Amino acid sequence: MSLSFRNSYRTLVSVAYIKRFPNCPEGWLKRGWWNIQPGATVTVDGANVSAVNRFWYFHAEATDGAVWAGPIVTCVTNNAFEWCLNRCDPPTRNEGFREIDVNGFTNYTVNLTP
Repeated sequence: MSLSFRNSYRTLVSVAYIKRFPNCPEGWLKRGWWNIQPGATVTVDGANVSAVNRFWYFHAEATDGAVWAGPIVTCVTNNAFEWCLNRCDPPTRNEGFREIDVNGFTNYTVNLTP
């Protein structure tokens, strides 16, 4: 049971994600960064993904400037972080997160492709 990311891109990709987390005041937790080499798969969360929530969110950046983003904007830092959604300790930057619909699966792998 897990959320994983597979890097099917040509360069190193760094990933952050957002998941449902009732211990945060707004109900969501954001975590980052996992560095994933080309061709590698990394598990970022060991939870039964559908038991946590049907929808998760992610943002990914490749070393050559490619980005996987979406309309859910929140702040991130360049260093590793594990924050409730509205926490933004400086220095931060705003990035968009893309929705993942795990649709009842207990394991889910996002394939980062060009």
